[in-house]
This record gives sequence, structure tokens and C-alpha cells, in this order.
Amino acid sequence: MQSLTLRLMGPVELVGPGNVRLTPRGMRARGALAVMGSAVAMRVLRARLQDLLFSTREPDHANASLRQVLREIRIGLGDAREALVSGPGWVGLDARMVRLDMTARPGPDGQMPEFAADLDIPDPEFEDWLRDARMHAEQAVTPSAPEPSLLPVLLTAEPVSSDLEAGVIAAMVMGEAAGRVCDLVPMVAMPDRADPGQAAIVLSSVANRLGRDIHLLVKLSHRPSGRLFWSHKFVLDADNLSASMNDCMAQICVGVMRVLEAVRTLDAALGVSFADVFSFSQARLHRAEQALAGMNDGVSASLTMALRAWVLTTQVFERLVPDPQGSIQQAQELAVKAREADPYSATALGVGSVVEGYMKHGQVSFWLAQQAVQMDGRNPLARYAYSRALTDLGRHKEAHGEAQAGLAEALSVLNPATWQMRMGIALTRLGRFDEAEQRFDAVQQFAPENRPSLRFLAALRYHRHDEAGALAALQALRKVEPGFSLDLMASDTYPVATLRQGGLLGITRSGLI
Repeated sequence: MQSLTLRLMGPVELVGPGNVRLTPRGMRARGALAVMGSAVAMRVLRARLQDLLFSTREPDHANASLRQVLREIRIGLGDAREALVSGPGWVGLDARMVRLDMTARPGPDGQMPEFAADLDIPDPEFEDWLRDARMHAEQAVTPSAPEPSLLPVLLTAEPVSSDLEAGVIAAMVMGEAAGRVCDLVPMVAMPDRADPGQAAIVLSSVANRLGRDIHLLVKLSHRPSGRLFWSHKFVLDADNLSASMNDCMAQICVGVMRVLEAVRTLDAALGVSFADVFSFSQARLHRAEQALAGMNDGVSASLTMALRAWVLTTQVFERLVPDPQGSIQQAQELAVKAREADPYSATALGVGSVVEGYMKHGQVSFWLAQQAVQMDGRNPLARYAYSRALTDLGRHKEAHGEAQAGLAEALSVLNPATWQMRMGIALTRLGRFDEAEQRFDAVQQFAPENRPSLRFLAALRYHRHDEAGALAALQALRKVEPGFSLDLMASDTYPVATLRQGGLLGITRSGLI
């Protein structure tokens, strides 16, 4: 099977192996290539193509003219004529043979060419289509030799399926998974036939129906190396399809995140670390802040600023910055800008809620979190922020319920320490100290450098008269928080509001250290 390339930035060009020119001479034939090549899956309704190219002709005449245009394309393809495919009511290009190249190559004058620059078809329908296509291409174009992007790329392949319904369901799951990833970490998703200009992760799938259930095999691989990093087979239960699709989507999202972490050692273009953003380590948080600060991609501007605000707020909570007030104000500014860039982003709203909560703006924090959940109830940051805001308003049973629901979501595995910490605080507020202590123990298993969990462990262990356990927690806290003392813990400025509210600061008078 020959590999062909369709170039649409500048003159329309179709070339084969060895750069052999296969472009038809007729302008309407080249126009048909532009329409098919830029369509979803490179397929277009025959009636639509006919209307774009021959809207001013009588239907019979237009149909005959379209047949002639397609014949001209097929003749130009020569031995690769099977690249022009058709079906009931549609015509298109075989995406397995034809690669779309939207790379813009500057001309001798240094100017970037426009989409299908050589087309001038005197048809009002085509002129309207071409104008819209050129406006879209200005946003989607891939410049030649671009500046190295810090944003990783996820290429999504069209699902392979012999069953139409299974293929549609697979496309829905894959599309939502790709969108969910891009909601959580700065990343660019595009069809796998596009040339991203850098290394990428490829998300592909094969779907089939066995009985009433749909079997879906999903793979994540690295381009250009071709190395397979993740593969998983899912069985979507026909009797509970919605829940099965949601669980499948979440697991694919987690798989993408795992692969991102794995390939960071292979390629700097895939160097975004979700784990760094949601860590509690000073070095990793600093690395995340530096990486996010260097990202200026317009598509992910809101998400990038929101995650920077999250990192800064975590650094303030963890007492890792010399100027907490300045840092939290910077976080607030970033959170506001993130919402301005995308007012409907659940992530931006959720992060904004957390920042406002730290600044003791409880009602504002609640409203932002409430709106975040309304926008996307399955977004983990939205659910976390909502539970936190409920705690700040004293609605502890509801806060615990939200934390439980969030922890039950598959995406909670992306930041387990954060969710276990949220559960521990909610249980402490409810007076369920033994259960809370177990949650803080779990936090330490996931994030030994987490300072707040050590404060809770020391206080809760001392409260149940386990002085040895309390001393161990205090000693561990001293290692990760230089300058810690019991007098400091007892001060009004130290972040132990939940312990103070629960009457658990007896540890500060223990004299254990």
C-alpha cells in the first residue's frame, strides 16, 4: 500500500513516494481534494461536494460534472487509485494511504501561505466554504520548523471496527478520554493523520461486538519510535453501557497520564508531569512551576494558569515559600486570569475556589466550587474544591460525602494523597478521629513529604495517648519542615485550623520535642 501526502497549505498538492506529483491539473479536482482532505475522516457526502463545486448548475449536469472531477483525480493517482474511496452517498480519501500535511512553509518573501492558495473556483458555495476553511486553518496550521513546544501532543486515531455501532461508541469513549486529559494537564489533542512536528503519544483502538457486549482494545504508543507503552482490553456491558463507558474513559485517561510519566525519559517534548503538579515535594513543585511558567500556548492558557495557581497554593499550604502572602496573591491573580481565559473551565473554577478558600473568602470559594461541579461533576479538581468549600462553611457531613464520592471516581488515582488528605480532614471535623488517622497514614504512604498529614498524625496519636507514635510523627515533620517546633505549632499563624477547632492541640504542650 503506497503512502501519499496531501498538502493543503499553499497550493494544493498530492504527492506519492519519492515526491512524485499526483496532483490533478483541473482546479475543481484540486478543490475536491481540499474538501475531502479537510473533512472528518477525509470523507464527505457526495451531494455536499457536488453542491460546493457546481451549485449553479442543474442537478443532472452537476452530477455528471462531479463524476468527471472524480475520474480526473483517479487518473492522476495512477497505481494509487485505490486511495480514492466511496460508499453509499459519500466519497473520500483512504486515511490509511493519505497523510494530511498542514505544515505552512514560508515563501521567498517570508510570508506564510494560506490554505489552498491556488484555488479560485467561481462558485458562491465554494467561495463561502473556502473563506471559512482559511479562517480555521489560520488557527490549526502547523508552522514549519516551529519553536519547540513544551506541550505534549496526543494523536487520536479513528477506531477500527467492523460494527458501525461499536465504532461509534468507541469514538465517543476515545474522544471523551482525550478531552478529559486535556482538561487536567496542558496537552494538545489532534487527529493522528496530522503532523504535530514533534514526538507524540498515539491513542488507538479496535472495537468489536461479541454477543450484546462491545469489546474494546485500546493502545497507547510513542511516535516516532513506535514503542507500545500501554494496552488494555475493555468489555462494555450492554446492560449498563453508560457506566461502562465512563469507567473505560477514566481508565484510558489514567493510562495516558501513566504513559506521559513513562516517556518523559525518552522525549523532552513529552515532559509535562502531572505527578509533579500534585506532589508535596519542594523540588517537584518548583519543577512543575518552572515548566508551567514556560508554557504560553493559547489553547491551554487557562489550564496552564490554573495549574500554576494550584502549585503556588500548595507551596503556601506546605510552608515552602518565603513570602506566603505574595505567593497566594500571585496564585489568586493567575486563577482569575484562568477563569477569564475560559469562564467555563471546571478546572479553572475549582482551583479558583481553593485559592479563595485559603484567603478565608468562604462564600466566594463555595460559589466557584458549586459552578465547577455544575460545569463538570466528574472533574476531580471540581469535586475536591466542592468538598473543601463545604468544610469551610461548616457543612461537614456533606463535605465528607463529596470526598467519598470523589475518592470513588477512577480519576482519583491520579492524586491519591490529595484525596486521602481531604477524607482525613472531613473525618476529623466530624470527630471520627480513628478513621481520620487511618486516612493520614495513607497520605504518608503516597507522599511521605506531606507536612499537614504529619501534623494531624502527631496530634491524633497524642490525643489517644500514643506518645511514641506522636513523637515519631513530630520527628518526621522536623525532617521535612526545618525550623518546626511545638511553640510554632501553637501559634495563631500556623495552619492547624482543623486541629484547633477539634480541640486537638494538646500536643503543643506535650514537651515531646
